[in-house]
Amino acid sequence: MKATLIAATLAAGLLASALASAEAYSPDLIELDGARSLLFEGGPAVSLAGGGTLECWLAPDWTADPGYDPVLLSNLGPEGYAWAIALLRDRDGLAIVAGEEEDVVAFDFTDGQLHHVAVSQLEDGLVVIIDGRVAGTSALMLGEAADSVLVVGSLDGGANPFTGAIAGLRIWHEVVPREALARFAFEDVVAGEHPMLEALSVVSDFTAEQLRYVDTVE
Repeated sequence: MKATLIAATLAAGLLASALASAEAYSPDLIELDGARSLLFEGGPAVSLAGGGTLECWLAPDWTADPGYDPVLLSNLGPEGYAWAIALLRDRDGLAIVAGEEEDVVAFDFTDGQLHHVAVSQLEDGLVVIIDGRVAGTSALMLGEAADSVLVVGSLDGGANPFTGAIAGLRIWHEVVPREALARFAFEDVVAGEHPMLEALSVVSDFTAEQLRYVDTVE
């Protein structure tokens, strides 16, 4: 699945400069079967409460309604999760949850391809960019969970498990402009020349089932 799926993800919404560099880089990718998820250290490195951007590639791998909205990522603390990002059960959008509040951004994920998704926390709400284009906005504000973990592939390590592929997770402690998200979606930002490299907090290595916590936020 990996090679063919990644090769098929050059979505039309990304800028031509990103497409030109696609042959040189493929994002790290993990395929989850719904039976497991990954838990990593949370804390300030994964917080978007003060403003920032989370981006990753994703592709669902189900067709029948699973009976729940599968969760891609959540920031879970001792008293519950500060935020969570889920793919809607019909694969027709994203649900973003902040505390007791929830908002939905519509997008068609039913083509089975990887799509590049970015969620940026601004001063007055969120903007969601998918394949280089603004898919929606929300007034939600993502909080921060103390002593938290970042859960990849479910809500809490078990509930609402995700089945499909997740790749190239990056978390920034500053908002990354849309043009830069599209330009560098297909590049290794750590080894490259990303203009906001100093704002990078976390980058995934899903082939080794690890996250790299960048020194600039420690």
